[in-house]
Amino acid sequence: MKRGKKDYKILIVSDEDMLKIFSVSQLKEKFGYVDFIISAGDVSNGYLDYLFSALDKDVIYVNGNHIYEQNHKIEFCKNIDGKIIKYKNIKILGLDGSRVYSFGEHQYTEYGMWKKILKQIIKIAIRRPDIVVTHAPIRGIHDKEDHVHKGFRAFRYILKYCKPKLWIHGHIHLSSQYEKQETIVNGTRIINAYGYKVIELKK
Repeated sequence: MKRGKKDYKILIVSDEDMLKIFSVSQLKEKFGYVDFIISAGDVSNGYLDYLFSALDKDVIYVNGNHIYEQNHKIEFCKNIDGKIIKYKNIKILGLDGSRVYSFGEHQYTEYGMWKKILKQIIKIAIRRPDIVVTHAPIRGIHDKEDHVHKGFRAFRYILKYCKPKLWIHGHIHLSSQYEKQETIVNGTRIINAYGYKVIELKK
């Protein structure tokens, strides 16, 4: 017997701890209906803990080029950097970081990001993720021309050949969380998660 299709509501966050202004009861009122949470990086570990605890929803995340409150342990959240996981029958691929600019952690050259992808290339090609979560954008889509905020060309391979339903990224700051930056490429919905948004995945 085939399982019925489900529409998932996902709270996505990145780059600013904006929801900390809300109390636990306010968060539950506003976002208690979501199925899970995805972070595209550059938020604090304490913030992810707060969302996890307040909403009692799983948090799936990649790190950005900054990790705030690094000593705040969040082993109960799912770090998917360099992995494809299956969660609620959804295949999710994660790739952290940004272009290298200070040789710190979670910074990659274009070649370095290719190496990261090639380590998982067989799994990526066979399993074909439904959702891709990256901190940096795809080169030429939502990125900027300054070196730090350029996207990765390597991501275009995944976009072209895997055709995920959703691609969620951060790193590019917008004027507010109400501003939308969303593009559809060959059926893939590419969304800048800056701040917070609730999106839907039909599975």
